[in-house]
Amino acid sequence: MFLTTFSQGWKIFGNLSVILFTLAFLAWQVFYFSAIRWASSRSGMSDAASTGCLTQVLGVLLQALGLGVLLLVLLPVLLGLQSQVSWNSVEAYAMLALRAAVLAAVAMSLLSFLPVLGRWLAGSPGLEILLGGGILFRLLSHPYLKAKFGENLPASLYPGFWESLVYLALAFLIGRLVMLATFRFHAGSGKNPNAFLLRITGPTLDCLVGIAVLYLYTQYTAVVLAKG
Repeated sequence: MFLTTFSQGWKIFGNLSVILFTLAFLAWQVFYFSAIRWASSRSGMSDAASTGCLTQVLGVLLQALGLGVLLLVLLPVLLGLQSQVSWNSVEAYAMLALRAAVLAAVAMSLLSFLPVLGRWLAGSPGLEILLGGGILFRLLSHPYLKAKFGENLPASLYPGFWESLVYLALAFLIGRLVMLATFRFHAGSGKNPNAFLLRITGPTLDCLVGIAVLYLYTQYTAVVLAKG
């Protein structure tokens, strides 16, 4: 089942709705990272540190809300139940998505205090998206599927613990390679790399990696549903 997810899961990346909404989410991420870098780099002002800290705190919640909207709108498509986005099919779950986003933001904030995992999350926006998105996906998809299919749901809808670790490792390794490639590209261009642009490009591409692996994570459930 796990390997089937990888072999069949790539098909979701050819869906136009998935592409368009993912690009919109990435645009939101660019704005988010730009705001954080701008606030944290302000100099000569007494409230610079507090402004940057406040932006970081609010950013976790805003990022979770954006991810909640993305997963809510794409939920039927990611589950393989529809080929196109339809707001009517998910409108009733809007408040659930809001509550799930807040819970995911709180969970991510708590996880950031763990010694090892916290350091990984701090250096990898893609891991944050994968972890937060995984929490959101489970909180959103189970009520949605239960309302649609009743009690006739497979016993194991989601990846297990060890399988989830594979997704995390995949996102971390690819994200590190992308960040390194971005730095080398800027450094090898023959010009002094723009520090502000470098700090935006790398994290944004890392977010794209996190979203891609998150979509593969959701395809595990889609494959289970397809097999009945």
